[in-house]
Amino acid sequence: MIHLSQKGLFITLYDIETLKLYLNKGIYGQHLPPHIETRGSKRVYYRTMADYACCREGDHVFFFLKRKIYYGGQIKGEGTEPSFFVNGNYGPIGRKANAQLVWDESIRTRYKETKDKGIFIFNETERCQHFLIRFEDNIGIQGNFITSDVLYFELGRYPYPLPSISIMNMGFCIMTPGETRILLNLLTENNEGTEEYEMIEDVKLQGKMKEYSTSFSIQDLHIAEIEAQLEATIIANPNLLPDELKPLKMNILRQVPISPFKSYQMDRADVCYYGEQEIAEGTLPNVIIELKNKQAGKGEIEQVIRYAKWLHKLRERFNIDTSNIEYYLFAPKFSKNIEKYIPNEFKERIKTVSFPSDKKQKKIDFFI
Repeated sequence: MIHLSQKGLFITLYDIETLKLYLNKGIYGQHLPPHIETRGSKRVYYRTMADYACCREGDHVFFFLKRKIYYGGQIKGEGTEPSFFVNGNYGPIGRKANAQLVWDESIRTRYKETKDKGIFIFNETERCQHFLIRFEDNIGIQGNFITSDVLYFELGRYPYPLPSISIMNMGFCIMTPGETRILLNLLTENNEGTEEYEMIEDVKLQGKMKEYSTSFSIQDLHIAEIEAQLEATIIANPNLLPDELKPLKMNILRQVPISPFKSYQMDRADVCYYGEQEIAEGTLPNVIIELKNKQAGKGEIEQVIRYAKWLHKLRERFNIDTSNIEYYLFAPKFSKNIEKYIPNEFKERIKTVSFPSDKKQKKIDFFI
């Protein structure tokens, strides 16, 4: 049985040819609009970058396609640093990095090429791949698959939603260490077959890949244009956080459902840390951080209170020990007397933290 502390990437795909290409090449890049000029496109861009910024060496890659889940491998990287690459200069990070286009799927027959290399038409919309991850299999199960219901039957014993259950309308999500461990065991011990992934399309890396560097992003949190940019920046570079929020020896996840099951708009925490002292077998976070790039007030603190109340209910109803979970609201400034809205039972566990005014934070080792 596999027992690993790493988290996982749960990636949705459209067709078997794309799955085989990514398995064969050990590479993945999500489709996004090029150039990123409108506010809405910027939001999608930075949200996706935040997902990539969560990736660390050894994290596991899973692909979800037509009711089956396939194993890809483990992310290649440098341990404590974000393990992803910048591909081309069709977005703000790529332009700052002066990144070369090294992976170009526009030549694939299922897409329509444009006059610009690396940009292609899919579903009548221009797309490119700003970010890439590399992965390889070191445990001998690449291509193994199970029916997705097998995983969901197993996760059904948890009385709260997990990222892989609530992935609807998302290209990929970051899985908790607990659900990652469960899925690895299923793919190892209960796999239903192995997908062959011989070379079928002539797409290959060309040139030297540009690793993401924190120098490509903003260095002052106060100038974050939108909340998604703030989220991507601090996940990629936790050195910018004040000391009490730095994720020492913890995995970072984003947009984690902290909510009862709902038919619409489950509450999702912006950033969560999962540590070695696991809560609920690594399916609940040790630290929850709600972000705001402008002044935070009653509405924002009430969001954090909802997280605390829901997890307190889990403790009462299901005997899940959530008493040591820490909650933070992180913003540049706060409305006057914001703490008055925090119920007495949570006053010691819900904290407000302001953006640091001194950017010269010492570099430390963050992650498991």
